[in-house]
Amino acid sequence: FAILFTQVVNDHMQDPNSTMTPEEWELGRRYFDSLPKAMLCLYMSIANGVSWEVVIIPLNAVSVVWDFMFLFYIAFATLAVLNVITGVFCQSAIDSAQSDHEMVIQSIMNNKDAHIEKIRMLFSEIDEDASGVITYQMFEKGIRSQDVKTYFESIDLDVWDAWAFFKLLDMDSGGAVEIEEFLMGCLRLRGNAKAM
Repeated sequence: FAILFTQVVNDHMQDPNSTMTPEEWELGRRYFDSLPKAMLCLYMSIANGVSWEVVIIPLNAVSVVWDFMFLFYIAFATLAVLNVITGVFCQSAIDSAQSDHEMVIQSIMNNKDAHIEKIRMLFSEIDEDASGVITYQMFEKGIRSQDVKTYFESIDLDVWDAWAFFKLLDMDSGGAVEIEEFLMGCLRLRGNAKAM
């Protein structure tokens, strides 16, 4: 746009048949004398550095068509280019929020891994003969231990009825709880019922 405006205004100013007034001629030299001046003028026009009314005067002296070209430039620069810049900033904010969401999910996953490790340690504490299963007698004996109570508290479970809690863990009703049943039961109960 700057090239077009510079070319047309300078051609009209150098035309011996030009009917430009001294004011139009002076404004033409001020804003469209060279390409850098025209580029600065167009930037100032969209950034409120100079009034459109003043810049359009030398273009109007050439032809009304150039008035419409100038208005098209203003509309294009304001609506298209500036909206793209705004969109970039908005996308950056959305990406930042998405990154925060991913960090929250990662924190939850890390927290879950820590709870699983605590539950495994709790299971090995109760499974004193290292058979890989816990019977009700083992569970009842283990639940009296302060270490086991502390483990349950560390995973947010308060076990006060050993029999009811054991039955909830023993999903296949086999009379013994395996490591998988223990893990899944503790994770499930930790979220639903904190006191048993």
